[in-house]
Amino acid sequence: MRAIVIDDEKPAQLHLERLLLSDGRITPVQCFLTARDGLDFLEKERVDVVFLDIGMPEMNGLEAAEYIQQLDNNIRIIFVTAYADHAVEAFELHALDYVLKPVSSARLRKTIDRIASWMSAMPEIAVTSEVQEPGAEAAQSDVELPGLLTFKHLDIYRSLGPEAAKHKWRTTKSQELFAFLFHHRGEWVSKEILLDKLWADVTLEKGLTHLHTSVYQIRKLLKEWSMTGKLEYNMNRYRLLPGNLVSDVEQFELGMGYAEVTSDNVEELREIVLLYRGDYLEEHDYQWSQAKARELRRKYIRLVLDLADWNMKHERGKDAIEQLLELQEREPYAEDICRLMMKVYASMGDGQAILKLYSSFARTLLEELGHQPEPETSRLFHELTAK
Repeated sequence: MRAIVIDDEKPAQLHLERLLLSDGRITPVQCFLTARDGLDFLEKERVDVVFLDIGMPEMNGLEAAEYIQQLDNNIRIIFVTAYADHAVEAFELHALDYVLKPVSSARLRKTIDRIASWMSAMPEIAVTSEVQEPGAEAAQSDVELPGLLTFKHLDIYRSLGPEAAKHKWRTTKSQELFAFLFHHRGEWVSKEILLDKLWADVTLEKGLTHLHTSVYQIRKLLKEWSMTGKLEYNMNRYRLLPGNLVSDVEQFELGMGYAEVTSDNVEELREIVLLYRGDYLEEHDYQWSQAKARELRRKYIRLVLDLADWNMKHERGKDAIEQLLELQEREPYAEDICRLMMKVYASMGDGQAILKLYSSFARTLLEELGHQPEPETSRLFHELTAK
């Protein structure tokens, strides 16, 4: 097995190198005093293991691990730290194991045992995937696309099919980080912005640890569920590329490109309406998502009104009323919804329904908001009931 050591303390470097040579199962290829030098080496050479010090200046071990995983996610990382409180945090990240300084030969032997077990299992894993993947890909390539729901609540499903497995988020912050990066999908987001938006209530050190842990959880999800998307890191910035992840919000926004409702697109637009299960990320109450939520809500209301208007003009009054009643539950004070409902009832010749609707709407506005319907709404009511 080939390994490199990255540690900014020369004595610690030499001590670890001697222990590895004494064990004999791992060949230290080279030692580096900075993470940048180690990363430059890894861009050209392949190794199995990196022994990585956490506490280094300029680029610490947690950040360096981000780059190492991007270069080759098969490289196993062993974190080396002088602080016990970092050990558990490191182990929860990219590490196969961790060792505390000063490293003892007995503890290192256990770590190498673990590495050896992992290496011996690799051929079996490779054979298994080689046998299974081609058939699975041929049979399921059209249906096994992971799906992301963002309206009302954020959920990721293994596929778009019925009864697909739903991802269980390990922490609410890893879920929010995914939501935030997807919200800005394809764009680079600085580490400072992520810390400010998601971890402003904890110390910088704590926030960085939570960020790295959440990044690892997202990368693990992308890999385990065979997503083609990537969570990239560069120059203290992160970027999420969704790949084959199919999301409801992207489908919804694509559907909003219509100029008008026609007999050719009406069925497709009805399907688009069904995607809107609730406001964008409604149940999470993320402050950073509110502007987007309002924008999507406006588009949804406009779409339902357009569909209802099309139904009314094509003598489908009952369908129009059904759509508008559902919309009015979301927007009980919306005057344009009330006006269109009165027009639909008029097209159906139902004067009693117009009277009942207007009276109820006016009462709701007065009791809950303390004002009367707009002049345009009142004028339309009198015109329709005077006929």
